[in-house]
Amino acid sequence: MSAEFTVYGNFNSQPATRVVLFLSMAGVPYAYRHVDLRGGQQKSADYLAINRFGRVPTLVHGDLSISESGVILTYLAEKTGRFGGRDEAERIKLAEWLSWLADVLLPVQRARAVRKFHGDANALPWIDAAAAGGLAQFDRHLAGRTFIEGERLSIADIFAFPWIDLVEESNIDIATYPNVQAWHARMLAQPGAKRQMALMPQQDVG
Repeated sequence: MSAEFTVYGNFNSQPATRVVLFLSMAGVPYAYRHVDLRGGQQKSADYLAINRFGRVPTLVHGDLSISESGVILTYLAEKTGRFGGRDEAERIKLAEWLSWLADVLLPVQRARAVRKFHGDANALPWIDAAAAGGLAQFDRHLAGRTFIEGERLSIADIFAFPWIDLVEESNIDIATYPNVQAWHARMLAQPGAKRQMALMPQQDVG
């Protein structure tokens, strides 16, 4: 029996990690297709037929092909009944969190990308300052909270996790942000959670 969901991703992709992390934590079987980003597979005609943006991740579910990790997480929450809003008010709150996190924590990812993939180092002073500011906001929010939206783990936590998981590759000392550090440890203690490089397949699975 084939898996209901198929994920297209790359082990270096933090957005793709969100999707695999959700499925792992939810205990939902999935098939995985490795996309060779260095070789340009994401720009091939076959891949563009399922993802018009030419990037990872893509989730294929039946006749649907869904792109953009926040949209995929919201869809999976609706389909599986896991980690999403329990009513309209909670669903709106989680949508707000995804938008906020995408803005405030994106510089953390950019700091990693410039260093790991040899981007424009001239941009690092601005990027590093923006990353520090975003992490400081995130740290303040997490004070006295178990998870991003109170005491219940949600897609907001899954969305944020990969950016925090690889902060060392962004040249950031996570100990500077003790509430974020404690949250990251709580996330790793959850069933099905693993660090990105231990979680992500490097070849096709299923």
